[in-house]
Amino acid sequence: MIPLLQPDDIIFVRPDTHCCKGDIVAIRHPHKKTILIKHVEAVTDDDFVELRSPKGIDSRQFGKSPMKYLVGVATFNYSQKISLTKTSQAH
Repeated sequence: MIPLLQPDDIIFVRPDTHCCKGDIVAIRHPHKKTILIKHVEAVTDDDFVELRSPKGIDSRQFGKSPMKYLVGVATFNYSQKISLTKTSQAH
């Protein structure tokens, strides 16, 4: 998978309290005081989010994150001028 985001990219995030598989989200790290930008691999029935990243750490290292840590869903990469919504990623 080619990363959609580069380290210096500027992205727009729609504040939200829910996400779905395939979304790119901003979410608080479950153990540190930092915000992560990751792909959603799965959402469990008990409102935990499994995160994936082509590079870097993800749920395989720190476990699933509670949905209550969600900051929002990424919608647009301003630096690359591309949409980050799932419908546009399918092409």
